[in-house]
Amino acid sequence: MLSVYGIKNCNTVKKGLDWLNKNKIDYEFFDVKKINLTDEKISEWIDNISEPYSPENLLNKSGMTWRKLSDNEKNLSLTKKNIVILIKKYPTAMKRPLIINNKEVLAIGFDENIYKENFK
Repeated sequence: MLSVYGIKNCNTVKKGLDWLNKNKIDYEFFDVKKINLTDEKISEWIDNISEPYSPENLLNKSGMTWRKLSDNEKNLSLTKKNIVILIKKYPTAMKRPLIINNKEVLAIGFDENIYKENFK
């Protein structure tokens, strides 16, 4: 079963969940504002990202949370350690939805072509 991480009221998450529901794909949803994201969990995501994604794709640099970060936080080098720190401190800075299957990152955000390729 897929694990979907996001925020229920996020429009992109809604699009992703609607697509999964429409295509009768089972998933478990985790609201990142309500669960405790651990360093280990975020590190696991980074360690299991494959093409076309990179660890930097986990951060939503066009979102409101990112825009509200301090200049120091925005200018951190995006090492694994710093990505973990930012997502743990600001879970809503994460690009959503994040879809995982057996620890493998299958999708970050909503792209119907990637969903069709990975979930049908």
